[in-house]
Amino acid sequence: MTATIPVLRFGLQCSSAHITEDDNAVLYRISLCQEEFSDGEWIHFSGTGYLLRLDAWSHPVLQLKRLGLSKVCRRLVITLMKRHQLTYLHIDALGEVLPGFVTFGW
Repeated sequence: MTATIPVLRFGLQCSSAHITEDDNAVLYRISLCQEEFSDGEWIHFSGTGYLLRLDAWSHPVLQLKRLGLSKVCRRLVITLMKRHQLTYLHIDALGEVLPGFVTFGW
């Protein structure tokens, strides 16, 4: 029997005030998609926000660009990924507003 080495996964939660209203609409639409092998498999609706499984793609920010998310949203994701080596990002209405990032009042 071979031993399985546990994989550490790191996550962070931040406020949805850091994304635009259009980003919210795109994430909501995608997160509700139930088709197999769709983007709904790595972007999940959490009730008050979205959980992004950043390790689902080699280049998740390019996928977010392909899906039409704003440059502000993509910059948030890439900056947090680089700073914290994230595996998960929860963009949530109940999350903390992070200093140094743009916010929107939608």
